[in-house]
Parts: sequence; C-alpha cells; structure tokens
Amino acid sequence: MRRTSIAVASGIALMCATGANAQNLLMNSGFEVQVNFDGNDVGNWNSFFGGADFQMSEQVDPVGPTIDGDFVLQIGTFNTPNTFVGVTQRVGVAEGMEYEFSMFAREIVQNGIFAEFRIEWVDAGGAIIGDQFGLNTAIHDSLTADFQEFSITAEAPTGAVTAVAVIAVQTFGSAAPYEGFIQIDGTSFSKVPAPGTLALLGLGAMGAARRRR
Repeated sequence: MRRTSIAVASGIALMCATGANAQNLLMNSGFEVQVNFDGNDVGNWNSFFGGADFQMSEQVDPVGPTIDGDFVLQIGTFNTPNTFVGVTQRVGVAEGMEYEFSMFAREIVQNGIFAEFRIEWVDAGGAIIGDQFGLNTAIHDSLTADFQEFSITAEAPTGAVTAVAVIAVQTFGSAAPYEGFIQIDGTSFSKVPAPGTLALLGLGAMGAARRRR
C-alpha cells in the first residue's frame, strides 16, 4: 500500500487533528471506491462532464505515493476548449456553523487547464444560496508533481442545509492545446471545532501525557 507520511509536531496536535478528522462528512474520501457516473452525488462522489473530446474524471491506480489508500481521483481533459470536468458530493450542514473543505492535489500534465475547488451552499428546496462560484478557489498555479494540501473554510449561510463539495478542471479562457490532468486524494469536509473545544482537547492531551510519566 502506497502512502505518504505527514509529520505531527506534538501529541496535542495529534489529538486535535484526530478529533477534526473523525468528523469527516465525505464518503469515499480517498477514492478507494469508483466514483458515480449516474448523477447521484449523495453518499459518493459523482463525475460531471462538459462534453466534447476526451475527458476524464475517475478513480485510478497511480504511479507514486498516495495520501489515503491505494487509489486517487484523476481529472483532466485533452484538446477540448471551453469545457469542464470534475466531481461533486453533497453533505448535510447546519447554518451558522463553520466548515472546512480540504484535499491533497498534484499535477500530472499542465498544458492549458485551470484547476479549482469550491463549496456551494444549498437550501431545503434545492436552490443554491448566494453566488455559486463565490468560494471558487483556483489551484493550478500552485500545483507541483508532489501532493500538497489545499483548503477552504467558510460559514454555512442562513438557510443552508446542504453543502456541495466541487473539484473541477476547466478550459474557459485557457491556452491551447487545452490539455492537463491532476490527481486528488485525502479529501475532507468537516465542521470546524469551536476554540473552546480545541483548548479542551489540548488540556486532555496534556493530562494524558502526565499520567503516562
């Protein structure tokens, strides 16, 4: 099994990170199961495509290290201007609470694509709240051949009952030959703990450390 290691500075940091990761709302967060292609993005990622020539948005067995398990998601397009391709997944949220959407990404080919991810907020009637692309975050200029972590933190607005996690590649306004592929792994969508909760976790970790001495 191929994995990369992530160093943790201290036992307290490990306790805090473990508490946050335990609340991951995403299913198939490491893409160990093939994503859906049928429009269903509840309980799994669902691929979407803009049509035209060759496009890819699916689980692959990569060359090199991974973050979570054996597989990753590969997204990309070949020779296709003005198109888009990616995945989405829906999770339940509570208005007024802060959430973090994070993922690890790396570049496989870059020859004229834009890569991005975002959160979209949805109300009980299924309508998008506010600007659909208001939290859109471009990552293509920061990608390298090695996995790096990217994250968005935002508060669920009034009326939000669902968050849509979106990861995409697009070629609107990019340069020919409109070709590129990225890989994604280790995704997470979690509620951000309140500051008091983190402080309690830290105190608990210190107490446990004292008892072990």
